[in-house]
Amino acid sequence: MKKRGWKFLCLLCILPALLIQGCGSGDEKRQEPEGGAGQETMDESSGGAGETREEEQSPDQNSENSDSGEGEKTAAGYPRELLRGELLAFTNWINQGDNYGNYGFLLSEYTDPADADLNQILYTGAGMESQPLTSEEQQAYLKATGRPEISTDITRLTTSQINEFLERKLGLSMKDMRGDFDWVYLENTDAWVHEHGDTNYTPFTCVGGQETEKGVYELSCVPGDGQTDLSLYPPCRLTLAKHDDDYRILSNVYDSGIQYSRDIWEIEDQSFDVDLGGSWGQVKFVSYGPNTSVYSTQDVSFALEKGGNTVYEFPDVMDGNFRSHETFLNILAVSFQDYSGDGEKDVIIICEYAPLINTASGGTLKEVRLYRNMGDSFQLDRDKMDWLQVNDYCNTVDQVLEHVNEAAANE
Repeated sequence: MKKRGWKFLCLLCILPALLIQGCGSGDEKRQEPEGGAGQETMDESSGGAGETREEEQSPDQNSENSDSGEGEKTAAGYPRELLRGELLAFTNWINQGDNYGNYGFLLSEYTDPADADLNQILYTGAGMESQPLTSEEQQAYLKATGRPEISTDITRLTTSQINEFLERKLGLSMKDMRGDFDWVYLENTDAWVHEHGDTNYTPFTCVGGQETEKGVYELSCVPGDGQTDLSLYPPCRLTLAKHDDDYRILSNVYDSGIQYSRDIWEIEDQSFDVDLGGSWGQVKFVSYGPNTSVYSTQDVSFALEKGGNTVYEFPDVMDGNFRSHETFLNILAVSFQDYSGDGEKDVIIICEYAPLINTASGGTLKEVRLYRNMGDSFQLDRDKMDWLQVNDYCNTVDQVLEHVNEAAANE
């Protein structure tokens, strides 16, 4: 009895310590992230030009709600509107995905994929490897076409190449396609040949979209950047279904009512609600990343919005808003300060660029922009900008403010 009582007393001594240790681990508090989204000045960018918080969600990632009772997840309601990041991802998929093999599916209208126009889809090879014609194939091609020589580019694809591509993209083969195919067939090598001196490449922007049911997406697409002639390839609604690691095209229907919008190019962490005073009042300053799928050297742009409408476009640094010697990387800082001392709130921006040609010093280029508030417009303060740039006072907003008066004295 005494031995048993000794063990019992030891257990009573140990239990409180265990209970205290267990309770202590549950008292730790999760630290909230510092900083707020409403900061008007950012000296360092947290991401790339087109990155937004929404972009972290992949196009095929479904929203789900946790069941508070048993912790089980239930599927989100459909249809659901796609987020900006998803629209960006689909835009890139259309314009550059599969080695530029996807855009051709938006260049004809069909409700059944078997009616898609193979001539448009395969015009430049749809990203597949094209082998040069052998001498025997050249002779067979010239005989079939009645031409004396081949004068432009040739795209050559085999039946097996095309069938494998169509199976991945449509779940079909060449024999399932209903439309005419204008390429020249070379029976001896089971190859199809297309001679062309141009391209039908047309980039699109996904301006809206829905996931209509799990893994099925309807995308509202507009060709180009809003300046494109829509008579050749109209805006359209492209429907895709998730298939393995890619998508299969279900239909593409023209819809002239779809309007271009550059909203998906907004750089959210460098766009701010701000009171600019005077006639401007409370507005939203919006930074837009370049649509490089349309123009590889397009520059960043800026605008003021009020009530969801654009009320002012800031002047471009370069003509047509194209860079000659570098490509845009990031916005490093945006600040609203009266650097000119006239009582009006001006705009200071620092951007980062990558040189198109490597220089001896290497690295990237930082460029300062000074937009002076003129009351009803903003003027690029080019003389001050040039002086700050030449003297390398363009790295931070504080550095710009410290030396901008020196720039004024040297004008």
